[in-house]
Amino acid sequence: MPSPDASRPSPRGAGRPHLPASPIEEGVLVARSALRLSIKNSIIMLTLRDEKPWNDDDMIELARREIETLMAELTQTAERLEESSAAPRRTFGRSRRAAANARQDAEHQRTRARILRGVVDRLREIEEDPAQTHALLAVAREETLAELTQARLIPLGAEQSEEERRASMDAVKEDLREQLALQQLKDLPEGY
Repeated sequence: MPSPDASRPSPRGAGRPHLPASPIEEGVLVARSALRLSIKNSIIMLTLRDEKPWNDDDMIELARREIETLMAELTQTAERLEESSAAPRRTFGRSRRAAANARQDAEHQRTRARILRGVVDRLREIEEDPAQTHALLAVAREETLAELTQARLIPLGAEQSEEERRASMDAVKEDLREQLALQQLKDLPEGY
């Protein structure tokens, strides 16, 4: 039975924090969210900045490129963690506790690397399955459309005369003077 508080050690593991039921699934959720954001940004750049019309084939290719980019990043991180955990550690002159901590850190790094590799495998499945890639793209497209339709232009104020502008600036200057005076009062030592 997992411990209710994930920061406490699990009953079965000598001081190890409890892992969620499926850390790979959690990693996939985070990866899918990152992919949606990345795809949304690319859609916005292509359609608004570059003024390219929507083309399903191009967008599917875009989604695949984003998946490949994320898989490459996660693979690099996993390799770095594996290298780091396998690096020989000097134990001469170390306390037993320091050596145990180093072993535990290496074990955590190997676990993280395995989780990342599992996430990469799942992302590869998404990339290779046209239905999953289309579904990911469809969600990103819907989120993009919702975001764009909710965007509002900042309203521009009515044109001000020179006299109104001067009065506005004078009011701002007065507000700044008051704020400065209050700050100076706060900075005085107690008893003044």
